[in-house]
Amino acid sequence: MKRITVALLFLLAAIACYVFGVPVGGAFFLALGVVFEGIFWVKLFKRKRKSV
Repeated sequence: MKRITVALLFLLAAIACYVFGVPVGGAFFLALGVVFEGIFWVKLFKRKRKSV
């Protein structure tokens, strides 16, 4: 549950950066949005390791 919550927070951060960056033309916020979105996808599809 914690993994999905963190992934969703990164997705929301990416959306916020896109929403702020597009109208202003802020390349920094668009790049930051891409980074956050990448982290979201990695966290979403990361497999859990089994504890032995």
